Amino acid sequence: MKKNMSDKFPNVPPKVHRAILDALDTLEATNDVSDMTDAQEKQGMTAQKTLKPSIAFNTQDNSEMIEMIEMLEASETAEQPKPRLKQRTENEKENNTMFKNRKNRYAAAAVIGAAVLAAGSITGYAALKYLTPSQAALELDDNKLAKAFEGENAILINETQKYNDYTISLLGVASGADISDYILPDSALGDSTMYAVLAMEKTDGTPMPDTSTDEYGSFTFFASPYIQGLAPKDFNIYTLGTGYSEFVKDGIQYRLLEFDDISIFADRTIYIGVSEGMAYDISAYIFDETTGEISKNPDYSGINALFTLPIDKARADEKAAQERIDKINAEMHPSESDEPSSQPEMTDEQQELHTFMSQITGENIGEYLERVESTVQTLTPDKDNYIEYSWELESGAGGNERLLLDWIDIAPGETKLLGWSSSGGTIEGLCVPTLTDNGDGTYTFAAYVYGQD
Repeated sequence: MKKNMSDKFPNVPPKVHRAILDALDTLEATNDVSDMTDAQEKQGMTAQKTLKPSIAFNTQDNSEMIEMIEMLEASETAEQPKPRLKQRTENEKENNTMFKNRKNRYAAAAVIGAAVLAAGSITGYAALKYLTPSQAALELDDNKLAKAFEGENAILINETQKYNDYTISLLGVASGADISDYILPDSALGDSTMYAVLAMEKTDGTPMPDTSTDEYGSFTFFASPYIQGLAPKDFNIYTLGTGYSEFVKDGIQYRLLEFDDISIFADRTIYIGVSEGMAYDISAYIFDETTGEISKNPDYSGINALFTLPIDKARADEKAAQERIDKINAEMHPSESDEPSSQPEMTDEQQELHTFMSQITGENIGEYLERVESTVQTLTPDKDNYIEYSWELESGAGGNERLLLDWIDIAPGETKLLGWSSSGGTIEGLCVPTLTDNGDGTYTFAAYVYGQD
């Protein structure tokens, strides 16, 4: 195989041939591992991993190496994978016996990838290691989006950033109207939508937990678009988009973000950020209120990946951009001067209820309503700053909530009303849940009612 490599793979540059041959010599030194017992194999692999992590695997032949070289050749001769490579991916999905080989193929890919990079990369390493954005869309059964990722409004990026235990890659983005099989008629997004594909993996090669396991979600990522000049704590995936889809394949976690087509902001810098947790972390990034630039906080010890999107500035639409900003601001800070005609006409009882509630605050609620002691509970936030609580009244009113404290403006010693409801629209059916900051890192939840429950 090594002697006639140039004949078999004429499209791979000679300097890459030489680098791969050096890698093959290293791999052959490990072939005898396959003759070990299970216990010996584990011991031997552990020793190899300590000495040279990139070759810590067991291989009995070079078939997988050939496949990887063919993938290199395919990437050199065509922008998109050959049908044969796609078919191979489909076959692997149905073949449960390939699990052991999948792990070995990663090791082979790592050695070849290092060799190619050393020889002068013919394509981005991320483009070889991960699924393409189009392939990721197919994994989510979105054929229309897969085609869009191969179209003129798609941008392949393949940029990778490493943060201690995790490696984050932005693979590409695509935008346009009606480019997904799963856009709902009443979608919160505008006529044009943008999609971004990210890959997250353990830097040491440990597989990410599959979405079907209990371990999935034990470590959370917050991935979001950001725009220069707009405060990221306000303008992020929560206000610019609808969310994401996610899957794990071959130990790599892929995330497909869906959000407004922010190419209308192309005259500004547009970013995609990935940090830890379930919401924007103000300590992960620095927002310069003068220039509007967003940058990584160099003193932050966690994940704060930040990618810029190379979108053509000619796609900017200042008018549409300002309309989008105004709409988001209106949604976040609804005006108290809404036209009366937009509000349904209230009955006398409903008007009385609203008048009654207008005088209640967190400080004086005990003067008007009675606390239901069975609902009182002391809560401690989890690592992502969420609190969870459940409660129920004899009337049937109640709830089971998971609340992000980042979204509540509450000070130590303060009590906040978490809204209110009324059975029958009367004062007698009133129920008001509250949250108090105890000042010691804990919070107290309690529900209040009018009279006895």
